[in-house]
Amino acid sequence: MLEFIKKEKTRIILGVLYIVLLIPVFYSIYYSVPASDDFAMTLGRDAYGNPVSEFFKAVGFFWNNRGGTVIWFIIEFLLNPLNIHVHLGHAYGIYMIVAFLLCFAAIIYSLKTVFAYFLKDANNAKLVSSIITFLTAVMLIQNYYYVEAYNWYVGMVAYPMGLAGLFLVLAYLIRYSQTGNKKILIALTIIGVIVANNTPFDVPIGIMFLYIVFLRKGFNEHIPTFIKRYIPLVCFMISGLVAVTAPGNSARQGQYTEPVPLSNSLIQTFADVKYFGMLIIKERPVTLIIEAVLVIIGFAVNTKAHKKPENIITLAIASFFVCFGTVLPYVYGRGMTRTYLDVRMQYVLDYFIQISICFGCFVFGQWIGYIVKTNCEKLGFVAAGAVAVLGACALIVTGRYATTVSYEVYAKRAEIKASYDLWNGILLEIEQSESDDVVVNRDYNIPWNKYFLYSGMEPGEVYAVDLDAFYDSQQILPNVYYKKNSITVNYPR
Repeated sequence: MLEFIKKEKTRIILGVLYIVLLIPVFYSIYYSVPASDDFAMTLGRDAYGNPVSEFFKAVGFFWNNRGGTVIWFIIEFLLNPLNIHVHLGHAYGIYMIVAFLLCFAAIIYSLKTVFAYFLKDANNAKLVSSIITFLTAVMLIQNYYYVEAYNWYVGMVAYPMGLAGLFLVLAYLIRYSQTGNKKILIALTIIGVIVANNTPFDVPIGIMFLYIVFLRKGFNEHIPTFIKRYIPLVCFMISGLVAVTAPGNSARQGQYTEPVPLSNSLIQTFADVKYFGMLIIKERPVTLIIEAVLVIIGFAVNTKAHKKPENIITLAIASFFVCFGTVLPYVYGRGMTRTYLDVRMQYVLDYFIQISICFGCFVFGQWIGYIVKTNCEKLGFVAAGAVAVLGACALIVTGRYATTVSYEVYAKRAEIKASYDLWNGILLEIEQSESDDVVVNRDYNIPWNKYFLYSGMEPGEVYAVDLDAFYDSQQILPNVYYKKNSITVNYPR
């Protein structure tokens, strides 16, 4: 046992640090309740006789009325925990914690693979890549909390799961370039086809593929034929075209607003990327600390290894177009004319921005080490540790620790639990009611906070969608899920 601990001490320490980092997130997710489209993306409507018939009719409906991301509609239907049609209580939150962990673990694995790729076989590359990946994770978790991506099943499937798949494709592109293992090539192609069927990831997956295969010539050694190297990319493009050409796209777009010229959407997308990027840089002190530490680590690693780093300008351009290409379909599809993103969409953009910042700072540090040509490896690592400690102390002294997600969840823990108790009780009462026209009354409400997502039923509104409906552009479908003619929930605003 002692030998195992000694051998795996780094992994054990990092494992403990990850648990500490994620505990506040687990707490908030644990107090989740089904919300909004969760009620629609379920099977069990009596009108269709059996779930198989219902499933195929639902897929056809969404293809014609909601868009071409048909693979993701299928996933949402098949994996929805509400399909068992019993009151879930905290089981819903536990399900969401597991989903979050799987997605986050895939992203962390992928980031570690990318950082190891950037290290170019430097000394202690495995250890260094683990450390800088953890620092990136700190930024991702502590800067913002994305309730629509973490606490909401449909949001989790469409965004964190898609992002996790995208980064797995990037990791597998790198792994295939290093090993030539055909199983990895097959895996990245299959995952990539699934990911590319989700429009926010069409441009990013293409850019990542071209960076590794075209710019870095990662496949040349294993696939001599030029055309064959790009077969996965062609598959991604076909999947993406299916998503953007479906008849449901125009039907859905018409529900939001009048069409907006593409030129306006391009300008608005640029404004969005700039705005949310500046928020991360200027308003989150954790960002500044992590940036400084990563620059120093990059410097320390490369003062001894002295290997030419990645082209930082190319990385910056690629990162910008990844962010831009992610947001553009959302802005254009909804005809957005102001700077606003749904929280779930902000999750994707923020993750790209923050990961790009971490990549950029590390590579910038490598360039400094490459230019300086002095072996300051040990001094550099000591300096990085000192900056990290001083930065943490500065957060405490200045009170800026209050901007971190961990502190905010701790400060609002009672409200989070009280919000869950309120809405879990409402859902339980609806389910247990013997009336076909359910009215639930509450004489209190819990103040809104960004760490809890309520079920979406507005006070006094009557939810009476046809029981065979798959979707409604005006209302969510709790009455369809609970098989009630109508549901009304009364509570103070």
